[in-house]
Amino acid sequence: MDAKQYLTWALALGFLYNGLLGAQPAQARRVFARGANGAAGAFASQGQYGSRAGARAMGYNAGAGFRGGQWHGPNGGSAEGGAAFGYKKGVGGFRGTQWQGQTANGASGSGWSKNVYNAQTGQGTRSSSEQIQTASGKDYGYTGSTNYTKGQGGQTTIDTQNKGDYSVDWQKGQKPVVTQTP
Repeated sequence: MDAKQYLTWALALGFLYNGLLGAQPAQARRVFARGANGAAGAFASQGQYGSRAGARAMGYNAGAGFRGGQWHGPNGGSAEGGAAFGYKKGVGGFRGTQWQGQTANGASGSGWSKNVYNAQTGQGTRSSSEQIQTASGKDYGYTGSTNYTKGQGGQTTIDTQNKGDYSVDWQKGQKPVVTQTP
């Protein structure tokens, strides 16, 4: 199986078991199978304050999966998030996440990350961002990205909302060089 087939099976298992939960509170389901070429599993649960589900299928040469959930607190806060990944030996891999939430007192936040690696070139990229607003209205956050090459090092840029912007050059065998950018 290739990564696309693994992800298809993982998604199908996840949706199947998420659908089996219906609307009844405090239920949970898990399924897992292992064979000579890998393993697959799925989970789903639902309760008074939220639900979550996910699935993955992994082997020695390829794999993929996802997970997600949403929650609502008894005093008004809420959150949701999700993630997915995939890989194939000799080709590369990816991973992505996202989240967002609000507290009962009015604070909120959100964020995401994305990683991509090309095993054929040895090059990868990671980027992420998080933004927070306090209940009093103050904003904090950053956006960052890193480009790297296996065995050589890379370059990172970090743009913060109110703490300055930075560049980090980190080459193999050398100390990282941090530069504040205007």
